[in-house]
Amino acid sequence: MNPKDVRPETILPHRGRMLLIDEILELDDDGAVTRSVVTERWPFFNGRDVNAIVLVELVAQTAGVHNGWIREKLHGPTADQKGWIVGIRQARLMVDAIPLGTGLITRSKNQMEFEGFRDIFGTVAVETQIVAEIAIQLLRSDATA
Repeated sequence: MNPKDVRPETILPHRGRMLLIDEILELDDDGAVTRSVVTERWPFFNGRDVNAIVLVELVAQTAGVHNGWIREKLHGPTADQKGWIVGIRQARLMVDAIPLGTGLITRSKNQMEFEGFRDIFGTVAVETQIVAEIAIQLLRSDATA
């Protein structure tokens, strides 16, 4: 599967206001890069901007794009699509809110992977300025079964 052919809605379970990623820019064996634009449909939108806590979800969705792409690459498009439990290990938000219409570039990179567990580091940037650094941990929902 060519990374350029992957659409966020085909690889993520999120729909409606919870699908925050507009475009997948890069995918490789270690991580993903996505692009998003803040709209009025986003969670935490107050009429002017969104609370910066939503940037944690952007990193999680970007990691989800990568996980789904790897799954399909290894097991094909009909592979079982088990979910992931996400824990926030650390979040450093440099802004309180993101204005409507702001373009965001989110990067996620696998730091470590072991038997259904992943440690991910992500950043969110407005143009070249990083506005969030977020470390999350993922556990595949069927890893304990």
